[in-house]
Amino acid sequence: MAYFRVGIRRIPQIRACVRAEIRFFFFSLYHRIFILKALVSSSLELNVTPLATTLCHKVTVRMNYIKILKSKVLGDDPAEKISSVLPVSESQFSCDPSECHTSFKESCFTLKGADASAPLYESAKPVDLHILVSTGKTDWEHDAFEEKGTILNLVNRESGKLAETCGINVKSNVTNDALDFSDPDSLSLNKLKVLLLPWFVSINGITKDNIEEIFDIIKTIVSDENNKGAEAVVLEEKLKNMNGVNVSKCSNGSYVLLCSHRTRDKRCGITAPIMKKEFDSQLRDIDLYRDPGDDRPDGVKVLFVNHVGGHKFAANVLIYNKHGEFVWFARCTPLNVKFMIEETVLGHKVNAEHVRACAHFQEIKW
Repeated sequence: MAYFRVGIRRIPQIRACVRAEIRFFFFSLYHRIFILKALVSSSLELNVTPLATTLCHKVTVRMNYIKILKSKVLGDDPAEKISSVLPVSESQFSCDPSECHTSFKESCFTLKGADASAPLYESAKPVDLHILVSTGKTDWEHDAFEEKGTILNLVNRESGKLAETCGINVKSNVTNDALDFSDPDSLSLNKLKVLLLPWFVSINGITKDNIEEIFDIIKTIVSDENNKGAEAVVLEEKLKNMNGVNVSKCSNGSYVLLCSHRTRDKRCGITAPIMKKEFDSQLRDIDLYRDPGDDRPDGVKVLFVNHVGGHKFAANVLIYNKHGEFVWFARCTPLNVKFMIEETVLGHKVNAEHVRACAHFQEIKW
């Protein structure tokens, strides 16, 4: 009887050991397939074999299957993890079609196979600092930062150094935000305007001569924990005497980013304009739409960006709120725009099923 009581008491420990062994099994299996995918991808880039594309897709399918199986066996609940970061809404993610302002073909947003069923949460990393460069375009070369005759490649270089030095996840994108048409250097992208999120501040006048100095100042701001929530104020102070550079705090309350990089993947080029049309229409109804030159406070600006990753989950929608939320939604359609405006932009809540990544940062109060 004593042995029986000891056995009963040890059940939680035994269960924990079993779960740990299962986790290790899935990790080992997933790691091996990940290495195989990397080898196949390298072969694809080097054109070593014509079968590389098909094999790479099959490996990706296997990886997604393992994620699903692991989730079911271990009972992992993404909603529980997400709710520890941001509040989860109980509202339906999709509105009634009659509430949607934009007519669209459902086939434009239809996903198949693993793309429609693979777990989304943690398929992308939360962004610590997002660097967005205005280009005035809605589509770009395959590698948007390698456009000849511009200094865009310098932004990528400095962003990489910043990430490595500070140990943070820095993401760089180009956007369709308007350029200064009266300035030839701006039009040729040799003088850049950059938006920093979630700092909600923009720097205008970045050139090849001052970019290193500006990024060094950004590094010092990132490295000081006392600057949390006041990065824009500190940046404005540190750059106020730099010749030709203008720093301005953003009046917008939220930014919505939509991948429209058709050259990279046509699905993004098709879905993004439809999504933006719906966002713009619904935002106009509640007087939150903002176009270039409209600096009324607390508006919502919707921007096109280049490749963000995961175009197989199109439409991808990234939202930054000055209130303190970052959310990366995926598998979105115009039927989800109403939720994203009412529940995420205004209500600061998310739908767990469609979240790839999320984070909470210091609320911007200036």
